[in-house]
Amino acid sequence: MKVSVAMISRNEENAVGKVIADIKSVLPKAEIIIVDSSTDRTPDIAKRMGAVVIRQFPPKGYGKAMMKVLKSAKGDVILTMDCDGTYPAEQMLDMIRLIEQGYDIVNASRLLKRPKNMPFANYFANKFLSFIPRILFGIDVTDVHSGMRAYRREIIENLDFDPRGPALPVDLLLKPIVSGYRYKEIGIFYNERIGRPGVDRFRSTMWTVRRILRLKFS
Repeated sequence: MKVSVAMISRNEENAVGKVIADIKSVLPKAEIIIVDSSTDRTPDIAKRMGAVVIRQFPPKGYGKAMMKVLKSAKGDVILTMDCDGTYPAEQMLDMIRLIEQGYDIVNASRLLKRPKNMPFANYFANKFLSFIPRILFGIDVTDVHSGMRAYRREIIENLDFDPRGPALPVDLLLKPIVSGYRYKEIGIFYNERIGRPGVDRFRSTMWTVRRILRLKFS
């Protein structure tokens, strides 16, 4: 199967080169595609490293950037990663094998145990938010906000996702499972972030709950 690694970036010049190099060391033939909204050297570094870079500037938000990169990717399997060095590229091979075995979506969970570099408040909030789908849908998931996943292409082609507002990863995970696609979760080691975080955590939490409830009751 053809593989694409899809990422979005905004001012990740200190990390993007290492992230692309790590991906290439594991998947040398994969398409690496990035939707970029940076004002620094991120897109230039990514292009020099061989990635396909689609500029989205001025920025249109996380959701629209993510949907753009997912729909632009050409692979039969589309893997998502963050450009900040937090996710282990070497475990992408395990995720691809699970897709080859018949799963449609594979979620890489940071939260099977607490990462040393994740503040306890963040860890607790993520665990709580992952508990809600268990109650409402009976879905055994531990990390609804993971930025590292593998999707069979037809999920992106066949389902509609609302890119407006934060917390799109919640819909990208739960909607396929509720729709009957086969799901698997694996544990990963979560690395220290390179650079500064750019997430409004309160707003993301509110949107997470909103997306889960909308999926349940709409």
